Amino acid sequence: MRTPASTPAWPTFATVALLAAAIALPAFSSNYVIDVALTIVTYSILGLGLNIVVGYAGLLDLGYAAFFAIGAYTTALLETLLGFSFWETLPFSLGFAGISGIFIGYPTLRLRSDYLAIVTLGFGEITRIVATNLEITGGPNGIYGIASPSLFGYEISSPRAVYELGMAFLIVVLLFAVRLGRSRLGRAWTSIREDEAAAEAVGVATLRVKLMAYVMGALIGGIAGSLFAARFGTIDPTGFTYLQSVTILIVVVLGGRGSIPGVILGAIIVAGVPEMLRFLNLWRIFGFAVALVVLMLLRPQGLWPVRTRRAMPQGALSADLPAVPPAAVSAAAGETLLEVCELTCRFGGVMAIGGISFVVRSGEILALIGPNGAGKTTVFNCVTGVIRASGGRMLWCGNALGGGTPHRNVHRGIARTFQGIRLFGHMSTFENVLTGMDHRLHASLLAELAGTHSARAEAAGHEAQGMRWLDMVGLGRRAGEYAADLSYGDQRRLEIARALASNPRLLLLDEPAAGMNPTEKQALMELIRRIRALGVTVLLIEHDMTLVMGVSDRIIVMDHGVVIAEGPPAQIRSDPRVIDAYLGTAGEDDDANHAADGEESLWGS
Repeated sequence: MRTPASTPAWPTFATVALLAAAIALPAFSSNYVIDVALTIVTYSILGLGLNIVVGYAGLLDLGYAAFFAIGAYTTALLETLLGFSFWETLPFSLGFAGISGIFIGYPTLRLRSDYLAIVTLGFGEITRIVATNLEITGGPNGIYGIASPSLFGYEISSPRAVYELGMAFLIVVLLFAVRLGRSRLGRAWTSIREDEAAAEAVGVATLRVKLMAYVMGALIGGIAGSLFAARFGTIDPTGFTYLQSVTILIVVVLGGRGSIPGVILGAIIVAGVPEMLRFLNLWRIFGFAVALVVLMLLRPQGLWPVRTRRAMPQGALSADLPAVPPAAVSAAAGETLLEVCELTCRFGGVMAIGGISFVVRSGEILALIGPNGAGKTTVFNCVTGVIRASGGRMLWCGNALGGGTPHRNVHRGIARTFQGIRLFGHMSTFENVLTGMDHRLHASLLAELAGTHSARAEAAGHEAQGMRWLDMVGLGRRAGEYAADLSYGDQRRLEIARALASNPRLLLLDEPAAGMNPTEKQALMELIRRIRALGVTVLLIEHDMTLVMGVSDRIIVMDHGVVIAEGPPAQIRSDPRVIDAYLGTAGEDDDANHAADGEESLWGS
């Protein structure tokens, strides 16, 4: 039995001590210090919200102040127009901010990098302009007379009382952000930040997951806006400008994207240091800006970078798990899993695949070989949904497969590896595998965040099975290491384990032996046989003919986008069209002798 990795207790004690000191601050501080501290608390809340979007999911948002404004105006309007209490406005602030996250996120999250940033910037400016020009929002003068919150008959109006309210909000948001980061949704966000295409290819519904990041961030922005309205009793559009969005972004980037302690530290610096430099008068902002530039040059990852290394599963025995994946058990040997009929794929005027047809049967190891540029990987990309075929049809278990997104095809039972390794390098080996199987969990996000018994039990089984796949490829003892720190051969094996973790019926291996030494290739051959023994069908692209001939039941040979031969290894070995495709035409006797020598080397006899 594994011993769970011990986690030092001092970070928890330090966190509790710092929170206790922050809560007790009003007891020994002046109103000025409390006011600055409340500003830090507000920026901390906003930073934690934007950190979900920018830090966890890796999406650039330059209009985050819009959600801040929506929360503030919702509270202000409901209190002044409808007579709601502060606490009654909170659900509406959260709801309207969350709906706004969906409104801006769904149509724009297909965009990337600069384009996404421009759209979010436009959304932030549109929100501010609407608030400036609508009569109901008070126009440029804003809304006045917002009542102070009250709790059990006690009015929360003094600076000290509002500060304690802010600390209560911060603690709630902090716990929410921590739980989100440790959830499977948090893993999905991190995988998207690392490599969005790879995340989609291992089963992460990237568009939905990115939308969730916007919604979660918007909810936190909304609650910060309600706190802002309660604090000042008045709001106007000048508090929600583009500069405010940039300031919140600085909090996240300065502290360290994805790092919760870093966000708190960033808020302290951004909101606190300028106040400490007030004796410099007009030069304080200039000096602060120069200091920020120097800090980012010296430490671009942030002052408190995120730590992604996680603990091992709690005492899970991989040997206690069933030996065969449930999906594989149901597949009868010889059943047609995948049928490809007259598949074509064009890239402009280039015909990458010229109308190929083949069948993959359950329980076999089928190799797809051919010279470079033959179209093999393009076939994989069409089958897995990475690219859309130009013509033909594909059937998966008798049902049409074409047009499916990669994550949906993973859910159907088709998993793959890549020609060039695409791991989540700054996630642990263990987390890479968990990401590949997270779509199989059934517990709701709310149950997971609440830590219900059923959610914890499902997560424990999930982790135990993840360790089983790591053990199978020989990486069980390296589960806590970063994927980027593994050797090349171990990274190849980890990619296979991550693909297997989705519990596939068909596994597509794209040149898995590339870059391996002879010993590693021999171990890979044994691993492929073990995968087939589990009931998983294997479709293999490989240039190493020793491996291909050693493990394949059938071989399909492609050249220039068409199939030139198909059959068992013995037949393919002697097929003159295959020899010609690999070695060229041997017209003279000497050339024929050289071709014969080349054939012997090619087939690894």
